[in-house]
Amino acid sequence: MPKQENHQPHFYNPGLTPEQLEDWLGQQRLYLARFNILGKEKAALEERLNEISAELEQMSANGFEGKLSFPWDPSPHLKSPLVDKQ
Repeated sequence: MPKQENHQPHFYNPGLTPEQLEDWLGQQRLYLARFNILGKEKAALEERLNEISAELEQMSANGFEGKLSFPWDPSPHLKSPLVDKQ
């Protein structure tokens, strides 16, 4: 018995021609790819946001008392304003 060829679409969408179905599938592929990219970007941004939050928490663990509360090491390349005034 010879094998019958089936020329029917593999997807059943009433009212769509094979060309319309092909176009619809192409659009679904594009939207799904974009959705997946956005999901990966969101995960990376959330991870970075968690890193930033942890660093901010660590920096503010001792509290803030004015603008001199952050560590500061004077650059040896800069002249001291007190030396210039003498």
